[in-house]
Amino acid sequence: MTRFTSPALLLLLMVSLCVSSAEKNDTLVLYYRQRTVTLARDSSVKLSCRARYDFKQCGLLHVVWRHTQNLELTDPSRYLTTVNETSSDGNMRFRQVETEILHLTAEDNGQFQCNAECESGEKAIGHIIKINVTD
Repeated sequence: MTRFTSPALLLLLMVSLCVSSAEKNDTLVLYYRQRTVTLARDSSVKLSCRARYDFKQCGLLHVVWRHTQNLELTDPSRYLTTVNETSSDGNMRFRQVETEILHLTAEDNGQFQCNAECESGEKAIGHIIKINVTD
């Protein structure tokens, strides 16, 4: 019987939960956990997405969290977004995008997805994260 340690299990979970519309060449892939969260009004929540992409094939990359109605979460009075990018061997880069919804309201009920688009036109859409806001 194989016994997984926590880091190995986490890596296995991340790989198995990956969703992407990228082609077989792996130009662009998104990684994050699918989940449903229930939180009280006025609390905050962080949405985190990791994009792995080939800079040479992709060019510039736009990664953003979107709400149910396809609205980008960019209003600085409601959302705080941080971006961290690293590179590895060759042309591969990793971009971590974390958007915090600062004060949840009833309008925040619904589904959220991370979306990425390369300058070359390649696109990837991640899992749905469902947020339920309670009073």
